[in-house]
Amino acid sequence: MVENPRTPAGPGGLRLLNQPRPAAVEATPAGEPAAAVWQGRYQRVRAIADSWRIDDEWWRDEIARRYFVVELESGRRLTLFCDLVTGTWYAQPYEGPRDGGSILRGRAG
Repeated sequence: MVENPRTPAGPGGLRLLNQPRPAAVEATPAGEPAAAVWQGRYQRVRAIADSWRIDDEWWRDEIARRYFVVELESGRRLTLFCDLVTGTWYAQPYEGPRDGGSILRGRAG
């Protein structure tokens, strides 16, 4: 369930949900997230469940992003992505299935 952000709806009564927000992310030399600040708290990435890259619209405003679905040490799952054009990291809450078998690779403590 999506939390009520308590912001007014936009034109036509629509409110964008789950918008990405700039995030403070510590990345490994390989460009994978190792830690992130979420809700004011520094948390290590416990595991990366999935990752993918999107490259689009190179003929207009280039979009190049690398996405990661991560589990933080608190157990919170987020989608983090790095805008490869600007180098800026963003976060989105992720409330997908919590299947323990879906974690691809963990992080050493």
